[in-house]
Amino acid sequence: MSKVKLLRRLQLTDTGEPDEDNEAPLSAADLPTGWAILFSNDFSFGSRTALTVSLAENEVIVCQADEHVMFSSVSFFSKGRQQWSVAHDAQQDLRHLEGIGALPEQLSAIRVRLMDQLEEEGGDGSEVDYTFEIPVELAEHLTGYRHDRDDHSSGRPNFTAVVGNGGDAPKAGRLRRLIHVFRAGRG
Repeated sequence: MSKVKLLRRLQLTDTGEPDEDNEAPLSAADLPTGWAILFSNDFSFGSRTALTVSLAENEVIVCQADEHVMFSSVSFFSKGRQQWSVAHDAQQDLRHLEGIGALPEQLSAIRVRLMDQLEEEGGDGSEVDYTFEIPVELAEHLTGYRHDRDDHSSGRPNFTAVVGNGGDAPKAGRLRRLIHVFRAGRG
């Protein structure tokens, strides 16, 4: 699904204003990998959007990252249903990782590598939350995009600010990141 079709489906308007640092409440971009990204700074924007788009025979990956509380998740929706999700919540435990559904095979290698790195850095005494990276890296592996990198192998996405058709945008949260990545469904 292209950015244009995505915005039309969600009744959003592209302002045309560049938003390369994703500072607008909502911004969107196309990726050369065939995915379109809707980037939101508001966590509450997620589920309704994913279901709305996935009902139309589209695949949707939702990646959430809140570096204040060290929460991250990635979920996959297809044909209006959540197929799987992986979440980390450091408030529960530094090693907390919850998976639901038929998880993608790539998860195992990412998990082993990052959990090994956590142990090498001192386990519970580590200053880095490597488990936080697991959902984020899985989303990157599947889509080619990562919210906190400028060095994408397919080039930097050209984000533009997006508003509702009434000119409104969701209110920005405290730098929380919600990244929706959409692709037309495979038939």
